[in-house]
Amino acid sequence: MISGSARFLINVESLNGVESVGNLTKHRTAPVVVKTSTGYLIRYVPVISGESLAHAYQASLVDIAKSMNLPVGLYSSQYEFIKYSSDEVLKEEGISAPSSSNDVRRFEVEVLLKDIVSDVGGFMYAGKYPVRRTSRIKFGYMIPALTGEELPAQLEAQFHVRYSSKVEERQAIFNVEVSSALYTLTFSLDDDLIAVPSTIGNEVEGEEELEGQKTDRVKAAIKSLYSILTGNFGGKRSRFLPSMKLMSMVVTVTDFPFIPEPGHTDDYIKVSVERLNKAKSIFNSKNVEVFTINNENIEVPSNVKTLSSAEDLIDELIKSKK
Repeated sequence: MISGSARFLINVESLNGVESVGNLTKHRTAPVVVKTSTGYLIRYVPVISGESLAHAYQASLVDIAKSMNLPVGLYSSQYEFIKYSSDEVLKEEGISAPSSSNDVRRFEVEVLLKDIVSDVGGFMYAGKYPVRRTSRIKFGYMIPALTGEELPAQLEAQFHVRYSSKVEERQAIFNVEVSSALYTLTFSLDDDLIAVPSTIGNEVEGEEELEGQKTDRVKAAIKSLYSILTGNFGGKRSRFLPSMKLMSMVVTVTDFPFIPEPGHTDDYIKVSVERLNKAKSIFNSKNVEVFTINNENIEVPSNVKTLSSAEDLIDELIKSKK
């Protein structure tokens, strides 16, 4: 399993809009609980949804998979990730629906051989015999670092004027809500389960072919993290391309479930490494690697490999799977 926590400094962004109210385009917000000197309080803060991150990741996976000659489904190739959700989609994709509960494994394998995005990102077929494959890639909401009573985040609506084709409305006013924040990010990629059917049953035709693609599929899944680590996610970028910098990150590679500490405090990398060392003993594991990026001079244990860029990190993660 590959898991990571990171902190991004993002200024003047509108990466996750939710709705328009009159001439105002609103930014997504969510409630968070903050501990203050007077107790626990609720604050509404700007956020970027895990769904937004997952879409960007899967779009990157499509491009990388095509370059590696790995299979991509009809809808996925168009960046429409409705997966194999209905009989109409199955007909267009050329896959027959499961005929019974004993036919579910055959169906899942056929889908995986047709589309790597459904393999890594999961899918849900909601027909007579439902089939659900849990996503191997997981993203949490990006939320501001909860560093104390003064959260490093702010929302403000920016005033704009655009040209209108109507003679009586030559100038049309609109406002876009933008945010600046020190965002935290948490993700995990369960690479061991890529190219592995999740449905219980006897082995079916196609599983050997699927297993033969596993190494390349895992490599494609790791490479697709690059788009997230370099800030290539979210919408409304044509005129609100944010000023973004990856401040710090810790990424672990383990053979047991582990999620690093979220980046809400300056010691999150140190605490993550301390927890990981204890977890190694619990699971009797020796197959553990830790990588960090540190652009804000926070404390990092001396025995952890510190890298200078996301590019170096992707290279190290690929090497760790050889």
